[in-house]
Amino acid sequence: MKKKVLIFYISKHSGHFHAAKALKKGFLEIDADIEVRIVNALEYAKPILSKIINKAYIQVIKKKPEIWGSIYDDPDVLKKTAKARRTLNRISLPKIKELLDEFSPDIIFCTQAFPCGLVVDYRKQSGQYIPLVGVLTDYAPHSYWLFDEVDCYVVPSTDTAEKLTAKGVDLEKIRVYGIPVDPKFRLKKDPVGIRKKLGLVKNIPVVLIMGGTQGLGVIEKTVEAILEDEDHTYQLMIVTGTNKKLYSKLEKIKKEKHLSLINVFSYLENIDELMTVADVIVTKAGGMTTAEALSKNVPILIVDPIPGHEGMNTEYLTSRGAAIKADDCGDIQKKLNELFDSKQTLDKMKDNTRKIAKIHSALDIARIGLEDFKEKK
Repeated sequence: MKKKVLIFYISKHSGHFHAAKALKKGFLEIDADIEVRIVNALEYAKPILSKIINKAYIQVIKKKPEIWGSIYDDPDVLKKTAKARRTLNRISLPKIKELLDEFSPDIIFCTQAFPCGLVVDYRKQSGQYIPLVGVLTDYAPHSYWLFDEVDCYVVPSTDTAEKLTAKGVDLEKIRVYGIPVDPKFRLKKDPVGIRKKLGLVKNIPVVLIMGGTQGLGVIEKTVEAILEDEDHTYQLMIVTGTNKKLYSKLEKIKKEKHLSLINVFSYLENIDELMTVADVIVTKAGGMTTAEALSKNVPILIVDPIPGHEGMNTEYLTSRGAAIKADDCGDIQKKLNELFDSKQTLDKMKDNTRKIAKIHSALDIARIGLEDFKEKK
C-alpha cells in the first residue's frame, strides 16, 4: 500500500514553506511512489485569519523588529497567550480533522510549531495515533514547539539539541539532521558555465545579497554602502524575492548609474546556481538562506538580523566561524574589504561552512518517516 506523508507549514513566503518543499523532494528522491502532500495549515483552516496574522507579522518585522525580539520565546508572553492559542487551535481543528480523516497520513511533519499543536489536539480528540515530527528551521528552539506528544524533533545543530533538552525534551527524541535543504543544493554545478550564463566577469569578486523569500532587511542600504566604495570593485547579484517595490528601486539605481556589474533578480528557483558562483553572501541570517549557503560553502556576512530567532542564528554561525557580522550598513563595506583583502580568512570561513553544513538533510529527515516509524501506524 502506498505510503502517505503530510507536511504542514503556515506561511507560503517563508523558510518554513521552502523546508516543506525540500522535505517533499527528499521523500520522492528516496521513493517516487510515496504520496506527499504539503499544506498551509492555518490558511487551510482559516484563510482570512491566516492573511491577517501573516500581514501583522510582516509589519512588525519591517517597522518594529525590536518588538518581535522582546517577545520571542519570552515565558511571560508564552503564558499570557496560552488562552488565545487554545482558542485558535479549537476553531482551526474541525477543518484539519476533515483533512486528516480524508488523507489518512502515515506520518506528519511540521516545519512550524502551530500545526504541531493542532495534530496533538487531533490525536487527543480522535484517539488515533499518527507519528508526529517537528522540524525546526532555526538554530533557536522556542518554547512554542514543546509538546510531550511530538514523537521526534529534527534540529539543525547539537547546540539546538542541547537547548531543546534544557527545555525538557528527551534527548532520545532529537535528531541532529539539519534544516531540510532542497536536494539540488548538494549537487555539483559548473561554475564556469553559470558565470557565463549570468554574464559575470572573471577575477572580480561576486557578492550575493539576499533577504529571504520576501526580500526583507536592509538590502537597498547594503547595495548603496557597497557602491560608495571607490577603491574596491564587486559584482553584485541581488535577489529581492517577492518584494516588487525593492526590485523596481534597484533596477532604477542600476539604470541611472549605468552599473554593468549589478544583476537584480526577483523570485528565483535557481538560488543554488547563484550560490555556486558567489564568493560571499550578505544576508540577514534567516535559517533557510543560511542553511543553503552552508551547503554551497559560501561564507556569510550577516547584517541587520531580525531580533530573536535570527539573532540566535547569528550567534551560532559566527561562533562556528562560518559567518561574520556587520555592526550596521556602514560597516558592510569595511567587512567585505577585509574578507577579500585576506584570502586566508575567506578560505578558513569556507572550510568552516563545510564542517557544519548538512547537505543530505532532506534525505536524512525523510528516512525518519520511512524507517523510524514504519511499524507504528
